Amino acid sequence: MVVQVTIQQFLVGLAVGSALIGFWVALRFPERAPDNFGIALIHVFASFAVGWAAASALATLVGFGKTVAFIAIFGLVLPALAYTFLAGAWFLKLAHGMISHHRH
Repeated sequence: MVVQVTIQQFLVGLAVGSALIGFWVALRFPERAPDNFGIALIHVFASFAVGWAAASALATLVGFGKTVAFIAIFGLVLPALAYTFLAGAWFLKLAHGMISHHRH
């Protein structure tokens, strides 16, 4: 049995999988989260830079064939997306803590 997956379905699966990995790391290792907004923002901007670099590298590596493209997707793009979601989760956790602190 062969399952046909469209590009859009694959990208949604990649994004959802990356989000699950990023959020799992945030929940599993809460002691690794930054303690202040400055460090959290550095992680957010670093994740954007890593994502930009991963996309550029993927665009270059796709020309070397399907095998290299899949290695690049799962070796570069998936970790870059997971880091982006992780940095976002850390930032949102700090923002939530600040808002809940000011409400009381």
